[in-house]
Amino acid sequence: MSREKSYYWLSSLVVPRPIAWVTTLSENQEVNLAPFSSFNYVAHDPCLIAININRKQDGSHKDTARNLVREREAVIQMAEKSHVRELDLSSREFDPSQSEVKALGLSTRSSALIRTPRLESGSIQLECKLDQVIPLGNGVNELFILEVLCFHVDERILQGDKLIHSHYQPLCRVSGPYYAVVEQTFQV
Repeated sequence: MSREKSYYWLSSLVVPRPIAWVTTLSENQEVNLAPFSSFNYVAHDPCLIAININRKQDGSHKDTARNLVREREAVIQMAEKSHVRELDLSSREFDPSQSEVKALGLSTRSSALIRTPRLESGSIQLECKLDQVIPLGNGVNELFILEVLCFHVDERILQGDKLIHSHYQPLCRVSGPYYAVVEQTFQV
């Protein structure tokens, strides 16, 4: 099976996938912003999350991967329904020196523990430092393991120290250009 077909089938069948909307700092200190749906948590002591970032067709790193390797930090914004248009636009190819945040008219705020800024809007943001990079498969993919240093959670989606899922609409990726929203949760 070709690389394209295997990507299609995996990304169509393993659904829904949460989306990490990642800010990093470019070499010229511009804020890079890109979404990744090959993303999940992998451990809780310490808090570790993982993002699979594939390389470009020419084998070079995407901007986010290059920035992560150099700066060793990032902020993960948990994608929400209200950001779907900007998120989709940020997935397009931008020049490495251009900030997607500026191009899309978004604002940032300072992070508490790292230099990389986080988006002004958004209910959940995770300040992270790079723990390790693991090459996968035939060298096309790399798994970036990040340690979560700080959680930022909007009080409007909390009840005490618990997340109210009905107040938080995480955006998920499904097959091809399709997104979904988790709008219903239930308990068995």
